[in-house]
Amino acid sequence: MSCPNFKTMKDFPLIVAAEQYMKVCPKCKTGNCTDVCDECGEDLTDAETVYDYFANEEMSNSMQRWADKMNAAQAFYEVTLESGHYSGIQFYVDDKYYKVEELDNEDAQTEFGMCRSAMLRKYKVAGNTIRRMLKQAKKELGLMELEVAVRFSNGETWYDKVA
Repeated sequence: MSCPNFKTMKDFPLIVAAEQYMKVCPKCKTGNCTDVCDECGEDLTDAETVYDYFANEEMSNSMQRWADKMNAAQAFYEVTLESGHYSGIQFYVDDKYYKVEELDNEDAQTEFGMCRSAMLRKYKVAGNTIRRMLKQAKKELGLMELEVAVRFSNGETWYDKVA
């Protein structure tokens, strides 16, 4: 059975970072991201590509800083980083409280110190804030936004890049 690479979320965009690779010069063994070696000038169009640990670690750290910033901005959601099943990394947004919209007035007062209607307004504002911050992170870090194009019965999922 296949499975989707990323976890999708009902109310939030799927913002992901692809794994990064670099070309290694066969002559001087220097790692480069271009088609010409920075050290010796060798043509790297047919050079071997290898996983770039440092670039991927830096991207993960940058995404974690954004997740921490999003978590500090509100109380209803938790933003984490999730590794893709096969490759990549994504922001994953989850409710801190199960079915917040179904809380009654007494539960809202106990959990959040406010009436149900005020809690629901803050809940919606928090969701909008997270969506806006995800878009900002996408732009600042050069990430991709994906949407599910097709999900097959065996679990395999194809994604389209959102412009």
